[in-house]
Amino acid sequence: MTDAIHTIAIVGAGVMGRGIAHLMARGGKRTILYDAAAGMAAKAKATILADIEQRIARGKAADAELAACSGNIIIAGELADLAPAGLVIEAIIETLEAKTTLFRSLETVCGDSCILATNTSSLSVTDTAHVLQKPHRFAGLHFFNPATVMKLVEVVAGPSTDRATTRHLVELVTGLGKTPVEVRDSPGFLVNRCARPFYGEALKLLEEGVADAATIDACLKSAGGFPLGPFELIDLVGVDINLNATRAVWNAFGQSPRFKPSALLENMVRQGRLGRKTGAGFYDYPREANAPAGHEPCDPDIFLRVASMLANEAAFAYQEGLASPGAINTALKLGLNFNHGPGDLAKMIGVAAIIDTLNRCAQDDASGRYGVCTALAEFAEQ
Repeated sequence: MTDAIHTIAIVGAGVMGRGIAHLMARGGKRTILYDAAAGMAAKAKATILADIEQRIARGKAADAELAACSGNIIIAGELADLAPAGLVIEAIIETLEAKTTLFRSLETVCGDSCILATNTSSLSVTDTAHVLQKPHRFAGLHFFNPATVMKLVEVVAGPSTDRATTRHLVELVTGLGKTPVEVRDSPGFLVNRCARPFYGEALKLLEEGVADAATIDACLKSAGGFPLGPFELIDLVGVDINLNATRAVWNAFGQSPRFKPSALLENMVRQGRLGRKTGAGFYDYPREANAPAGHEPCDPDIFLRVASMLANEAAFAYQEGLASPGAINTALKLGLNFNHGPGDLAKMIGVAAIIDTLNRCAQDDASGRYGVCTALAEFAEQ
């Protein structure tokens, strides 16, 4: 393994692969872009260049970015063309079978010093690595969409990933102007897992009739400083996408009640109300108002319940050794554009108030959903 990675290959030229290729090429890396679908990689490069040209016309980009991406992105006609790469990042369909098949092939194409990485957001790094002959050079490298804009990158080590591999990835990510957070492999990694209560508890409040979606969103934005409410975010990302992410984490944790999918989301998917992309979700689009009518006061319990669940889940992640409290805080702030991470929220509310809130909720829900993490106080102190 060389000290610096100069040539990077991206497999998969969809939205994520295209964004990662743009980021790498803009950062001066020779970027080999491959997609099994004929013409897909070339189309992705053309889209990247067209987007930059539009941004230049608006004064949002410089000619140097266009030149860098035009010169650095090389279209590969077949998998064998990836042989010169020092790092291959997979960004294909989210199925374990497709990914393991690809990585088996990549091991026969790439040199022994080449790092292999998956951009998966939901599949286990460990499960993918088990088919490899050299799993020490394999890791998760989870970019957030859009990759050119979002600062966070989760660097995910499996049980066989060696320290040199994660060190090279951290150095690469830092050099690209991003913030790497090192995470131990676990369902949903940090952000997708620890974000579930933001949506899940808001949905529970809605199902209980505590308030409507607009009021819950407004309360969380005003009391918690969240730039978008949970229902606005679900509509933005897609109701179906949010439900699939929740199901993946729920199943991976043995259907733990902490992650139980909402029946409300399931009904919305069946009805085709998927958010902005279908013109209707929790809100109808185009949407002019971002706040509920002024006569609906904010119930302080809305923020208290959502924030308590966020802090509690982050404490579980810390207790399981996924990352340090500081890294968890950073990951949630950068990955979700939160103004306050779960550690910040724990300090704002206080551990006693969080425990009281969870215990109070548990009186009406004995499923174990509101069980207090025994490491909560330790997490909040750091």
